[in-house]
Amino acid sequence: MFLLATFIVVLSSCKKDDDNSSALDSMLVDALETASGGAGTDFFKLPQSHDFASIPQDPNNPLTAAKVTLGQLLFHETALGTNPKHAVSTGTYSCASCHFAGGGFQANRQQGISDGGIGFGINGEARTAHPSLPVVDCDVQPIRTPSAMNGAYQKNMLWNGQFGATGKNAGTQAQWTAGTPIENNFLGYEGLEIQAIAGLSVHRMMIDSAF
Repeated sequence: MFLLATFIVVLSSCKKDDDNSSALDSMLVDALETASGGAGTDFFKLPQSHDFASIPQDPNNPLTAAKVTLGQLLFHETALGTNPKHAVSTGTYSCASCHFAGGGFQANRQQGISDGGIGFGINGEARTAHPSLPVVDCDVQPIRTPSAMNGAYQKNMLWNGQFGATGKNAGTQAQWTAGTPIENNFLGYEGLEIQAIAGLSVHRMMIDSAF
């Protein structure tokens, strides 16, 4: 009898949880449909990584398979780390130092360390400041590294294209100070492209002069 009563209580609890879950699910679906602008929940489904036509992109820089392959290589290429504050850090950092795929394109530690860092570990957790360098000379983000995943859907990209030349940043040419990375906005690209150009300009110039 005791076991039967316990079983009934458990079933009742499950039913209550199911009811709550159903209500929450309905609220979530309603919220998504409202936010979709009439497109429905399919609006929030991400396309396959090879479905370039369905991925938001700068019309001045359309996606191609070759560009994606090159980007994957350069994203992890420490040979581009040619302008460190101290020579000992030459070739020891890349985009992936702070935006590692296995860490959700974050640093997978409390703060990312690029120039001035050493080591990596299995998933980026063991990267630390180089013991022979002053901590103040290490390129350490003041906050937890934001994820670089799905950047195509992020219109406001900083470092340091300062948002790009289009969209809500159109008409802000007075703020594109000459001699700073933000000047790259005059190239006319969106924020994602400008931040990449701004971040790699010194490396590109050195590579061009060498080859």
